[in-house]
Amino acid sequence: MALHTSYKKGGKAMRTFIRKNIFTLLLIGFFIFILAVIPLQIKVSLTSKSSISPQTFPYFASIVGLICCGLSLLIELIHAASDKFKEEELIKDSNISYLRSAVCAILLFIWYLVLPKIGFIISTILITMILSYMLGNRKKILLIAFPVIFTFAIYFVFSQLLHVALPEILF
Repeated sequence: MALHTSYKKGGKAMRTFIRKNIFTLLLIGFFIFILAVIPLQIKVSLTSKSSISPQTFPYFASIVGLICCGLSLLIELIHAASDKFKEEELIKDSNISYLRSAVCAILLFIWYLVLPKIGFIISTILITMILSYMLGNRKKILLIAFPVIFTFAIYFVFSQLLHVALPEILF
């Protein structure tokens, strides 16, 4: 009888863990798919195999994403094993998390739409400020400094190091 009860608790804990981490698990699947598709989509000539190829950045980004997802799942497993969370708090937090995820996706879509109209720098600073505030950052210095530094760092990497043209201000 005790074994049957513990089995039920284990199954419920696993379903709760999967429900709470479904986005992370989907991201892992996405990154594995990207890693499998890179050789088919980005062809490398024999001369570029000795230097950095066009496949380098997608491979690097996908592997870093997989590592981050794995660390996130590991932290959740450690947290779940310590039994410090309560089921009621988990349900409440997951509902808020789904709402925040939906709002983040909508804001990123809006950023995509306004990017060509107002340029990369202004749109990225604004969206990063809004997302930082929405996700809990209330320190005014960080709300201003982080988006500006982050945006100019990305702009520098893409425009100067990778020689990729980003949308400029149209006025």
